[in-house]
Amino acid sequence: MRYIIRWAGLLSLLLLTINPGLAQEADSIDVIGSGIVNPLIEALANQGEHAPLDIRTTGSATGIDRFCNGDIDLATAIRPMSAGENAICGSNEVSYSELLIAHHIVAFIAHPASALECLPATNLETALKPTASDELLDWSLFDPELTDVPLTLVMPSDDRVDYLILDRLVAGDGLRGDIMPYSDIQTALDRVAETAGALGIVPWSQALQNNPAVNLLDFDGDGSGACASPSVLNIEADSYPAVLSMYLIVNQARLADKESLAEFMRFVTDSDNASLILAAGLTPPSETTYELNAKLLTDDPSSAGVVDFLAPSGLSGRVRIVGSANAAGVIERVASALSQDNASLEIVQDFAGRANGLAALCAGEADIALLDADLTDGDLEACAASGIATLPTTLGSQATILIGNAADEHTRCLSTDQINTIWRAESAGTVTNWSDVDPSFPDLGMTLFGMSLLDQSTDILLQTAGEVTPPIRRDTEKDFSPLYRAAAVGNVPGALTYMDWTDYQRVLDNDQANIQAVQVDGGAGCVAPASANIEDGSYALSRPASLLISQKSLSEISAQSFLWTLFDAENWPDVEQEGFIGRAALELPSLRLELQGWFAEAEAIYLAADAMSESAADSETAEDESGSG
Repeated sequence: MRYIIRWAGLLSLLLLTINPGLAQEADSIDVIGSGIVNPLIEALANQGEHAPLDIRTTGSATGIDRFCNGDIDLATAIRPMSAGENAICGSNEVSYSELLIAHHIVAFIAHPASALECLPATNLETALKPTASDELLDWSLFDPELTDVPLTLVMPSDDRVDYLILDRLVAGDGLRGDIMPYSDIQTALDRVAETAGALGIVPWSQALQNNPAVNLLDFDGDGSGACASPSVLNIEADSYPAVLSMYLIVNQARLADKESLAEFMRFVTDSDNASLILAAGLTPPSETTYELNAKLLTDDPSSAGVVDFLAPSGLSGRVRIVGSANAAGVIERVASALSQDNASLEIVQDFAGRANGLAALCAGEADIALLDADLTDGDLEACAASGIATLPTTLGSQATILIGNAADEHTRCLSTDQINTIWRAESAGTVTNWSDVDPSFPDLGMTLFGMSLLDQSTDILLQTAGEVTPPIRRDTEKDFSPLYRAAAVGNVPGALTYMDWTDYQRVLDNDQANIQAVQVDGGAGCVAPASANIEDGSYALSRPASLLISQKSLSEISAQSFLWTLFDAENWPDVEQEGFIGRAALELPSLRLELQGWFAEAEAIYLAADAMSESAADSETAEDESGSG
């Protein structure tokens, strides 16, 4: 994401609204960071009786950097902490919690007579990029038949947060200049309502949902064809990217020692006060996020889930991980990182499939089972019947994305049977024309750009598309660069390729022309390869990854350290790089909080039982020795 230098002018303006006092009472609250978030914090502080706030505007990055020195109560930011910033806080032993407190959402509206329902990100970029000024002047971008309807862009001026959000969505420096700026939202709504061919960009509010004067558009933010409405749930599921989210980072040690800070944080994270965020022109987070925020602000700082558990040096012991191989790359990286610093720690990876892995776990022969399908009641009952208590958690889901030529109507949606026919090994040399796949398809030569036989995307493509099939066909053009394969598909009618979610995002970021993401019909209709559809399993070419963990193993420092390292914020980019989606970095503090609870419970059960067994054994030995004496 880019941050524009000219925003220094806006931040300077915002500075004028901030309390400049330097000498504050001992219980005053130090706040540093984003000039976009700080006015909200000040507005909240003005409600009720709170200790005074000493607010300084430095920008998100500088604020976080100074916060990690350990002598500041709160940092404000318009993004989550990066892995590097987390490492700085960790090196300074600054324990913190990161809270999502509000969203500034942008909505897209059109004239009420417009037939447009969903605005693709590619069209938005084409319409708003600087070079479109005085060139793209009609509505034909959105409807090829409407060349006689002028395009009127009702947009925020460049000193508004809405403009920043748009600028982050559009490549290049700034946006086109031939726009109709507005001074207030009602003026923008009136202009769009009165102007055929108007596209308006305004701050979202619930009132837009039922406003008959304008047409509220969905937004296809990743070019997948999956349209999402502007809502908090879609934003927090990463399905609607036209948003700037606001974060508050609190120093846990100071939270424990400073009642004025604790009281203010309880006020900020109380969902009963969401109306104050609405009054500031912003959107409160979801109820789930409010619950997470409250959990991170418990009275016991050790439950905050951030830097409290540290894997000790000189680890020894053995951790055995079994099951499917769908996240083997992630497991291998974590194992290597731990083994490199702990020569006496043995991490055994035995990926012999889901069934064998569950059998080993339920027999007490393994610590963690990696699974490539959702857990069933039968899975859990099998371990319970053997007296093995288990706990589940997830890594997310992977998916294979098919990309076709944008001009090919027949590849807009393919059934899993058709996908199987196209890519299976026995189709080599025989299925070479699209009419070979389906008689209704055109008489058009098929050009396939494939990948490695052992790639995870290949595995998902074949295993999920139908019954278990032989390896993928070999008579394809092979190249390991997703950008090359996508470009080739865009240039060749009848072409098709596939890749994982991460590479698909690279293709979208590269603005590859003339391609389309293929929707997949798994039996319930065509489903686009969108993040929400992958997460809920409705997109057929997806595969979940979950962990089933032996509770007894959670009492051992070796297994604890492995899981803590796996779900560490610094390592999470490796998980995402493997194409896993569905578990956001924002969830990690809550997950690690849950892990700490699991560790404590397991230790209470199993270490106490071991101690009792040792005590009983010692008593028997003492009795035997006494009797023999």
